[in-house]
Amino acid sequence: MSAEVNATVWSVVLSVAAFAFWGGWLALSLRADRRRLRNGFLAIAVVYTGAGLVGQLVTLAPGGATVLGWLALALFGVLALGLLALPVFLVVNGLTMVRRERRSLGNLLSLLVGLAMLAAPFVVVAPVVLNVPWALGLVVGLVLATAWLGFVFLGFVAQTLLYRRYAAGVPAHGVIVLGSKVVGSRVPPLLAARLAAGVAAARRLGADGSPVPIVPSGGQGVDEDRPEGAVMGEWLVARGVPADQVLVEDRARTTRENLTLGVALLREHGTPGPYLLATNNYHAPRAALEAMDLGLDVHAVGAPTAGYFFPSAYLREFVAVLRRRPRVHVVAAVGVALVAGLATVVAVAGL
Repeated sequence: MSAEVNATVWSVVLSVAAFAFWGGWLALSLRADRRRLRNGFLAIAVVYTGAGLVGQLVTLAPGGATVLGWLALALFGVLALGLLALPVFLVVNGLTMVRRERRSLGNLLSLLVGLAMLAAPFVVVAPVVLNVPWALGLVVGLVLATAWLGFVFLGFVAQTLLYRRYAAGVPAHGVIVLGSKVVGSRVPPLLAARLAAGVAAARRLGADGSPVPIVPSGGQGVDEDRPEGAVMGEWLVARGVPADQVLVEDRARTTRENLTLGVALLREHGTPGPYLLATNNYHAPRAALEAMDLGLDVHAVGAPTAGYFFPSAYLREFVAVLRRRPRVHVVAAVGVALVAGLATVVAVAGL
């Protein structure tokens, strides 16, 4: 066996080993808990190593290198077009949010991220064009910070996609519906979507057409006339849910309280876990993480949200997820600062 063939064989073997390693770890992690955020990062590793393995095998076939080259070029073109279109989409979406929703930092996230993405190339190129050596560190820091946030966001998206299908099939015994602001005794559309998703899940899980217990959960805010849970309970009964299956929880003020108080109420009612939490689709991944952090056997399912509302809301959830493990991101920030500082020293010294 020639040295070249031997090297190719070993390269394929190593690729198979890497793919098997990440795939095995992902399988074990999913078995341990489907809600873990690391599942998304492991899935990325599986896709990356799997694509590399397939690429190696394709190059072994006659003409495979040419085919792989065209595929790589096509993929690069798709990604390039996506990166060009994404900031424009985010800016347009942000302007739509400004028109339709109240102006808050959370609602403006898609606009701000889109503008930042449009400005980034100019920020990176400007120091080179203007010949400002000390600004090299700023450019390096910006690129590294963007890469880190992009990687974490991609992991969050991957976990969202992995978890969504699983949560919909969890054999739960009770449903908690996460509250949101009510107007008098009226349920707004966003909350109505959550309630409808909760009813659909409860009826799917029930027997003979009778739903499992449903907990409408939400306290009374300072700008509300009545507790959210009470108004939600009336909405459920008015739409055919048996009153004895509606367990109103009217004290919760946060998602964590919705979870802890809702689970406590179901347990008092004699309903064992696991349970489902019905919320909006953009909030379901983080709600599941909250339940995991609390050690509760609760999975989250999401109700549809207006298309224009989803991007900013999902970005807001991502920011909240970043706050779950601040030490990790502090370490990453320190690493970025050190590399950026070193790049500045090298540039200024002319090394």
